[in-house]
Amino acid sequence: MSFYWRIMVKKSQSLIFLLIIFLTQISIASDDDVVKVDLHIKDHKFMPDIVELPTDKKVNITVYNDDPTIEEFESIDLKREKIVLGNSSIKIVLAPLARGEYKFFGDFHQESAQGKIIVTEKSKDV
Repeated sequence: MSFYWRIMVKKSQSLIFLLIIFLTQISIASDDDVVKVDLHIKDHKFMPDIVELPTDKKVNITVYNDDPTIEEFESIDLKREKIVLGNSSIKIVLAPLARGEYKFFGDFHQESAQGKIIVTEKSKDV
């Protein structure tokens, strides 16, 4: 029984070691494949109002509402709609986007809160 137990322990240790290496590689790869974008709402306008992104990267957008009033980040093109309370922030995660333009707007101030994402071919160190 002791011999069998030692073999099982060694196999378990090897599997744990391989799992740790695998998970480390996934986290390293995912950091390189993500573009982080900060988008601010100030005076009911998005800053920047135009965001350029590559086609081959995932996108993490943090929307900061610097106004004291509520706003809603909405994009029909991106199929996203999220409330941003005054003086707070939200996060939006997007899969890699196809080439093109994706409009977004603030639903409560559509006349001024307008913006778009322009997706170009490949990354050029965004």
